[in-house]
Amino acid sequence: MTSFITKLFRKKTTRQTQSTVQDLHPDIGPPSSDMSRISLAETSIPSPHIKSHIEVPQLIVGVGQSVGIQRDHNEDSLFTLTTNLISGEDSLYFGLYIIADGMGGHENGEIASCLAVGQLTTHVINSFYLPIIRERGYKMELSLQEVMHTGVIQAHQKIKQVALGGGTTLTAALILGNQMTIAHVGDSRAYMISPQGDIQLLTHDHSLVKRLEEIGQISPEQASSHPQRNVLYRALGQGEPFAPDINTFQMQPGSQLLLCTDGLWGVVPDNELVDVIRNAPEPQIACQSLIYSANSAGGPDNISVIIVRIPE
Repeated sequence: MTSFITKLFRKKTTRQTQSTVQDLHPDIGPPSSDMSRISLAETSIPSPHIKSHIEVPQLIVGVGQSVGIQRDHNEDSLFTLTTNLISGEDSLYFGLYIIADGMGGHENGEIASCLAVGQLTTHVINSFYLPIIRERGYKMELSLQEVMHTGVIQAHQKIKQVALGGGTTLTAALILGNQMTIAHVGDSRAYMISPQGDIQLLTHDHSLVKRLEEIGQISPEQASSHPQRNVLYRALGQGEPFAPDINTFQMQPGSQLLLCTDGLWGVVPDNELVDVIRNAPEPQIACQSLIYSANSAGGPDNISVIIVRIPE
């Protein structure tokens, strides 16, 4: 299975700094008095003649969504798929996570985000996931970067055919083992949070305000309140030529992946994102807390969030 993974990730990856792992789970309490009276014969101590079980690493996922306080309908869409591929002595975790934010002010924005998520999901499952679970030793002709790129292009074309005038952002992460490929268009975001609390932005905003900030015409503080901060120069269903950002990263054990729309990152500062995610006992609780924080800050937009905890 190692050679199979190497083939999938043929392109150069971006490595993150290695570090120690912090235990995010609460301690397990002492056994109850009833348990202490169980005899040794009744306990499940493995026999030396029985092979030990295979350790199966698990991706732990949380999902949250809110229409927000100031909107009356939801234009966000999201998708999560988490599973394990086990063959013989080998175990490999797999995850596909997608967030899309329909462009406000454009006709069919809600339809566009749904089409984008559905088309990319269908492409990845049909061209990658189903073949490898159907056929042992299946050899792919394309890398995961190529699979993700093709899926986003197909989603872009689908929107132009079905929802003319609609547009959407899209940020998607495909995880296989300890590597992750991200496809990105627009101003939804992907972050990686290390066990030590360092936060790294993995995506680049395709927005007019971000471009103005990059060329020095406005400051980061001005960008946060700029009246055109929601104007995108690249989105699915909008404009040609069209090209998504595709990048592959080496994941750090014990880190956490955050995917979110600007309804979250635009109103909740990075330090609060980190504090909530690191202190929550599980990703689902962190998602709920972040949505509460965004709505407490005014909830100006739809809010979508996915958090994935990487196995230690």
